[in-house]
Amino acid sequence: MKEKEKKNEFYKMLYLLGFLKEMNPWFFPLSFLRSLCSCARTVCNLIITAKTLDNIIIGKSEKEVLFFVIIMVVSNMILTLLMHAIDKILIVIGRKIGDTADIMITKKALTMDYQILETIEIQNKIESVREGMNARGDFRTYCQNITQMLSCFFYGISAFLILLKLVFQVKEAGLVLFFLIFIVAIFNFKMLKKANQMEYDFFQDCIPLNREFRFFYNFIQDYHKGKQVRIYDMTSMLLHMMKERENYSMKKLRKNREKQVCYQSKMQIVNSCLILFISYLFVGIKTIQGEISIGNMTLYVGAITSFVQAITEFISFSSYVVTGSKYLCNYTEFLELKNEKYQGTLPIEKRLDNEYELEFRNVSFHYPNSKEDILKHITAKIKVGGKMAIVGRNGSGKSTFIKLLCRLYDPTEGEILLNNIDIRKYDYDEYRRIFSVVFQDFKLLSFSIAGNVAADTSYDKEKVWLCLKKTGLSERVKEMPKGIETVIYKQEEEGVEISGGEEQKLAIARALYKDAAIMILDEPTAALDPISELEIYEQFNEMVQEKTAIYISHRMSSCRFCENILVFDDGNMIQHGSHEELLKQEKGLYAKLWNAQAQYYKR
Repeated sequence: MKEKEKKNEFYKMLYLLGFLKEMNPWFFPLSFLRSLCSCARTVCNLIITAKTLDNIIIGKSEKEVLFFVIIMVVSNMILTLLMHAIDKILIVIGRKIGDTADIMITKKALTMDYQILETIEIQNKIESVREGMNARGDFRTYCQNITQMLSCFFYGISAFLILLKLVFQVKEAGLVLFFLIFIVAIFNFKMLKKANQMEYDFFQDCIPLNREFRFFYNFIQDYHKGKQVRIYDMTSMLLHMMKERENYSMKKLRKNREKQVCYQSKMQIVNSCLILFISYLFVGIKTIQGEISIGNMTLYVGAITSFVQAITEFISFSSYVVTGSKYLCNYTEFLELKNEKYQGTLPIEKRLDNEYELEFRNVSFHYPNSKEDILKHITAKIKVGGKMAIVGRNGSGKSTFIKLLCRLYDPTEGEILLNNIDIRKYDYDEYRRIFSVVFQDFKLLSFSIAGNVAADTSYDKEKVWLCLKKTGLSERVKEMPKGIETVIYKQEEEGVEISGGEEQKLAIARALYKDAAIMILDEPTAALDPISELEIYEQFNEMVQEKTAIYISHRMSSCRFCENILVFDDGNMIQHGSHEELLKQEKGLYAKLWNAQAQYYKR
């Protein structure tokens, strides 16, 4: 079993190095060359120092002594300059690798099925990947640990070859010394293995806690939320919750560090008090007895110290490599996650008249890790080119209906059809393109106005202005310092703050710019004042033209111009029809909702 684990670790290392090679083929060879230079410099200094010392003691000429000194200085200078140059290159490449790794994480998150991305498991996985990359888990550190491990191996071999001479000189006593060194090496290995495993377990335990910390940190840093914090005096609550989590974290950290210090102390005591003391004593006695020269004494003492250090560091870096493999395997496993959504291949029929017919046929749905149906046996047709509203109480399933329609999720039961074909059979990217959606929790980025409208770095300026005009935002943008090139929010010095209503108009302009066949607006006027709301409704037909439009709204007045209204309650579609038809059903939910809102306008 242990042999199999070692084999797996070796294959893991080769796999991760292959992954690193794809990021940059030069990082590992340069790191390895740098480690060899460091090893060569140390070994050269040991040998040349011993030789120089012996030459001085036996009275060699100044020229011969100077010759060895010059060799040591020149070799040190060449190797140091080479190491310095490699370090400069590695810093640049290492930064590039780190940026590439971050981009790959982001790209993976952006291309994952939404139904996978939204789960707690994946959110924890992303957190473990990001935190792991900051805790001995990045490719740069992993590669350096491997090269240091190999450097220690060659360093240890060099010291071992020097010590062979000692064994031949003192025979049995030298063999006993070697045996003692290897016993200590095994002890160090066990201590380091326990310490690193404990550190990795601590890291895994802290993943949920780190997510909570990140939430509080982002909340406090977001100046938009500063108003709520001050008005409701949330400071003490937020600080208390952060302090509570910090205390819990520090308690676990202290326990972890106490055990780590215990392991490190045992290793230092064994290495310093046992090996080095015995080694110095042994070589010193042999030097006094005349069996070893002064120069060789410094050589052997240095070699023993280097050999012990090489073995200890080899074991240490080996352990780091094994632990690093675990961190990086979180990263590679995340990148290798497969999307669950069935990828169809059928192209969407290109229609100039935008006549697409959508149908929900006995659709039920529950979210992953939940057995409770949010939607229950929904059957409905969406009239092509028409205006449809979806109304109902909070939590009745309206937004989930839209998520299924846009295929962010697939139904648990039943099917959704486009032109009488199951939407799962269509090419997903093509299917997505027929929708423009303004979600209730839409987000704008701290980019230019034009960048937010076009959702791209390249855009048609005239089209951007046209969409802004349709939403009544063009005059406000003209007043801004750089027009449509003005950056919104204060992330930049010249950034401009916009109101909630302006944000909503900008989000609607973005939906219009996409020019998709079906436009979906989730609470499209919730942040608008009554006059702006009236303007949006009056211009609505012009805005969407012949496209299909679907409204989710709590304002019943926004439903009046829709040909068809679906009424949801507790996951069921309980009514459908026009505004007039539904009002006639006086005991129906729609009439109750309408009358409940209308009474406030009658007073």
